[in-house]
Amino acid sequence: MKRKNRLLFGLSGGLLCGSLALAEEPAKPAAPKEPGVAAYIDDKPVTTAELDEKILKTNMKLAQSLYDARKAAVDQVVLDRAFAKDAAEKKITVDEIVKAKVAEKVKAVTDDEIKAYFDGNQARLQGKTLEQTSGQIKNFLAGQRETEARNALLAEVRKAAKVRILLDVPRVEVAVAPNDPAKGPAGAKVTVIEFSEFQ
Repeated sequence: MKRKNRLLFGLSGGLLCGSLALAEEPAKPAAPKEPGVAAYIDDKPVTTAELDEKILKTNMKLAQSLYDARKAAVDQVVLDRAFAKDAAEKKITVDEIVKAKVAEKVKAVTDDEIKAYFDGNQARLQGKTLEQTSGQIKNFLAGQRETEARNALLAEVRKAAKVRILLDVPRVEVAVAPNDPAKGPAGAKVTVIEFSEFQ
C-alpha cells in the first residue's frame, strides 16, 4: 500500500513538473511587421497607402491639411539646410538665424498706415475709435509684414537651392450626370463646375 502511494506521488510529481515546464516555455515571438502594412484580411495585407487613398478621397479637409503640413515641412527643411552651417558657426539655432533675417526685411508700421487701415475698415471695427483699435491694427499689420518677409526670404533660399516641390495638390473628383445643365462641347479639355444655392 505504501509502495502504491509512493508510485502515485512520483507520477503526480512528474506531471506537476511537466506542467510547470510547459508553463515556463517562452511565448513564440510575433511575426515581424511588414513595412507599410496596417492590417491583414484573410492573410492578405492592407497597406497604409490603400487606407490613405480612401480617406483622402472622401475627406478633402484632411487632405488639404496634410498637404499644407507637408509643404510647411519642406519649407522648414529648406531653411534648415540653407542656414545650418551659419547657425553652427554662430552657435545659435536655425530659427534664430531665420528670425534675424526676417526682422531685417520688416519695415516698422507707421501711424499713417494705422490711420489708413482704420479709415478703410470702419465697418469691420464696429464703431470703435482709432484710439481703441490702434494697438490691435498695428499688431495685425506687423504680423502681415513679418509673414511677407518670411515668404520673401524663403523664395530667395528656394531659388538659390534650386528647390522643386513635387507634392500632389489635393483634388476632388466630381461626378457630372449626363442630364446636369451644361454649356459647351462635351469633350472639352477643361470643365468648370459651379455650385449654387437657390433660396
